[in-house]
Parts: sequence; C-alpha cells; structure tokens
Amino acid sequence: MTDRSPIDRDQPARIRRGVSIPRLTRRGWVLASAAAVAFIVAYSSAWRDLLYVACILALLLVATVVAVRTRATSLAASRRIDPQPISAGQTAMVTIDVANRSWIRTGSETWRDLTPSGLAAPPHRSLPALAGFGSSRSTARLRYPLETSSRGVFAVGPMVVRRTDPFGLCLHEQIVGEAEELVVLPRITPLDGGVTGQVNVTDSAVRSWKAGRGSDDVIAREYRAGDALRHVHWRATAHRGELMVRQEQRQENSRAVVVLDTRRDAYRSRASFEWAVAFAASLVDHLSDGDTTVTLVETAPDPASPDMDDRTVLEALVSLASVERRSNRGDAYLARLTEQLASRPASAFVVLGAGMPSDISDLAARRGSLGRAAVMLIDDALPEIPDALWHSGWRIGTATPDTDPAEAWRQLNPAGAARD
Repeated sequence: MTDRSPIDRDQPARIRRGVSIPRLTRRGWVLASAAAVAFIVAYSSAWRDLLYVACILALLLVATVVAVRTRATSLAASRRIDPQPISAGQTAMVTIDVANRSWIRTGSETWRDLTPSGLAAPPHRSLPALAGFGSSRSTARLRYPLETSSRGVFAVGPMVVRRTDPFGLCLHEQIVGEAEELVVLPRITPLDGGVTGQVNVTDSAVRSWKAGRGSDDVIAREYRAGDALRHVHWRATAHRGELMVRQEQRQENSRAVVVLDTRRDAYRSRASFEWAVAFAASLVDHLSDGDTTVTLVETAPDPASPDMDDRTVLEALVSLASVERRSNRGDAYLARLTEQLASRPASAFVVLGAGMPSDISDLAARRGSLGRAAVMLIDDALPEIPDALWHSGWRIGTATPDTDPAEAWRQLNPAGAARD
C-alpha cells in the first residue's frame, strides 16, 4: 500500500465527456432567467407581446448554443516538454504545435493546458486565428513555462480550447490532443566537497576483499620517470624483463550504496519522508558525479520495480520521483545490502527513519565490509545515538525537515567540505 494513487490514464476521457456540452455564461443565465420570467408573466396575464419577447429570447439562447457547438473546428496538437526529466523547483518549457484540420477558419478562442496539483501553468491565453486546412497559416506554435513544486510523475495536458458566441451568452470547451508524461525528480541540492564516497585500493575493506582473491587482479604498466619504487610490481618485472609498476585503481574500484528507508512507520510526517527522499536523491547525484557506481536500495521496495543492479543512475533518480512509503516492518533490506557488498566492497550511506534496535546492531556488524559508512537519522529517530554505531566506525548525522541538505551532508563528510 502506498500513499499516492498512480496516474489516472482515463482522466482525458472523463474530461472530454465533461466539456463536450456547451454551457451558458453568467450573461446567458441572466438572459435565460429574463426569458423565463417574461414567459410566466405573459402566460398568466395573457400579454401576447411579452410572450413574443420571451420566445425570441429563448430562441436566441438556443441559436447561440447550436452555433457554438457546430462551429467547433477539428484541431490537432502535439506537445513537447523540455527538459525531461527535471528536478522539483525547476521550470520546464512546454511547446505545443496546433494545427487546424478543418476547412473552416477558427474564430476568437482561448486555450489552456490541464495540469495536476504540483504543477503551475498559466491561465487561459488567446489562441491565434488559424486558417483552413492546407493554408500556410493553419498551424501555430504555443509555448509556456511550467513551474514544478513537488516530485512525481505527472500528466501534462490535454489542451483545452474555449470558444464563445459573439454575444458572450454561451461557451464551449474542446479537448485537443493527448496528455504528455512529465517526470519531476526530487529536489536535488548540490553537495560540497569531493566524491568521498568512493572506495579505492587503500581502504581496508578493499585490501581484505582482495586478500581472498589473490593479487592476479592487479594491473601492471611500464615504469615511467617519477614513479615511486614502492609501486614496483616485482612479479611482473621478472616476467616481462623490464621494470613494471602497479597501476593505480582508484576510480575502477569506486562504488557506493545509498539506502533509503521507505517503511511507512519510519517517519513522523510526510515532510520528513520527502526530506529523506530529496537527500537520497542528492546523494545519488553527488556520488555519481564521476566514475563512482551508485546503487540505490530501499528498505521496502516496490515488488514491480527492476532489480537494483539493473538501474542506471538516471533510472535510480526516476524511481525516487515516484517512491512512496510502504507497509513493511521487516529488515530484509539488510540482506540485500549484504548481497551488494558480497560481490565487491563499497561505501554505504544510509538514510534512516525510526530505526529498530535490530537495524542498528546489524548496521554496526556490517561496518567491516564497508569502505566508508555514514548514516543519517531523521526526526531524532533514536533518542540517543547507540554506542555500537560510534564504536564500529559509522559516521552519524541527524536532520529534520527544516535541515539544509548541504549542512546535513557536511555532518557526514566534514573532510570533503574542508578540502573545498
């Protein structure tokens, strides 16, 4: 069970049914009321002239409704959103190409794009008059800025064209085109410092991992002027008959795992969870800025989502656009974290809500297989920081929904911030 329902794919069909019938404007309702009053008075008092006036007013209303409905032209629209995807708080530019598919010239009309909550589009705007089909002036290009305020997968559109009669008595709205999907990523905050989440050959976790696999994985190259003698690879030198040195593998071994707590009961409020998602997205974006491989792990993953190893960085960020809390009290994610560390060592950054004692003890026990380890506790998830985390070498930070993500990052990465 999640907090939000998926995108309603049938919404455009319901909108079409709702706007297909012409509606009276305020002026039209006044005229209809006047016609009704005139008809009642004329009928009760046998005032024939007033009855003629009532009939004329009623016929005028009927004529305007029929005229507006039959004057509807056949329009086509295609929509493009750029950039795609974007981060919450950014502005996208929507471009709509409108074409008149009928032989009738369009009149005075206005248009707007239907947008859900979380997106802000301009109100009705004037639609340029379009010549009949086949003319060079039968098409128009419309553009408008679309402001985003929250993450999610949204349906932008369809386009609604509104037309009225010359007297302003009736209006008719026509749905044009289809909706376009917009992916809004969580708000990503630039983090200070270098990518200190990477694992390299100097880390103890890598050395112990390599110890169980021998030294055959070490890459050797020819000696160059300036290379330190301590880097000489004596076995390769004896085999090749020339001086060889060990190739540095800092970037080849760079790897990080970001764990996001998505259990429903782990957060006090929706704002706390949204902060955790935004911070995890900022971590993924920051750690992947280079050759570091980043894997995203959820504590309560969606069973329909792809395997973690199959995700690219962009796919991980897109998954965070629609991630929601789920009812899951287990700690199965620790087993998935262990699987990630079994193949190759990595650093781990854990964004944790209200943790259970078993979470803390298991995290402390897994510190030995990690290059660098940091955990961010949300909303004072624990009344006191467990000594087991401190003693096992985890770096710990705390945050609330009002905490600046950059400041929270500096709690986990003070050395990286100091270097800048």
